[in-house]
Amino acid sequence: MNISPRYTNKQWEVAFNGGEDWNNAIDIVEDRIRGRWLDAGDLMVGESHSGFAILALDCIVLESLWGFMNGKAVPQRHAQLVYRDILTGPRFGWTAGQSEAFRKFVRNGVIHDAETRRGWLVGKTTPSSVTPQRDKAGGYKLNRTKFHYALKGTFEDWIARLRADHPGVRAKMRDRMNQIIAQHAP
Repeated sequence: MNISPRYTNKQWEVAFNGGEDWNNAIDIVEDRIRGRWLDAGDLMVGESHSGFAILALDCIVLESLWGFMNGKAVPQRHAQLVYRDILTGPRFGWTAGQSEAFRKFVRNGVIHDAETRRGWLVGKTTPSSVTPQRDKAGGYKLNRTKFHYALKGTFEDWIARLRADHPGVRAKMRDRMNQIIAQHAP
């Protein structure tokens, strides 16, 4: 079974048979997230009408990344924690309220209805920061390009922590990939 564009579950298992080949394991997870979602988002960033597609992919990345960071799938009842944990982080700097509003009115709207809700608008180049900006009507405007690059930066920061062997980070990554393989491998 392919667990990323270039790697199979068997290659994952080899990384941990008779030792721990963390560099290979990290390469596999990096290939999974880049090859399935981030690279596709990068290709669409320059397109004028791809904001919803980019945000849909970025929500998949965000949820997948959170799972690998925490060693478990996104908890259904506590999905707000996933968005709060990442969107209030240093690359985004959002408030907890903004992260919850994004989850409810952008993520859920785009994924379930192919539209944003409650006055959220998606721009390619505005506003000038990654932080959503209130408009005069009380809604928010979100720069999907800045959002994409902030999420990509969050991912790259996490990969750097994996490679530097920060305590506990690698074990959580391994736990999550093992769960994915156990659920889907033949």
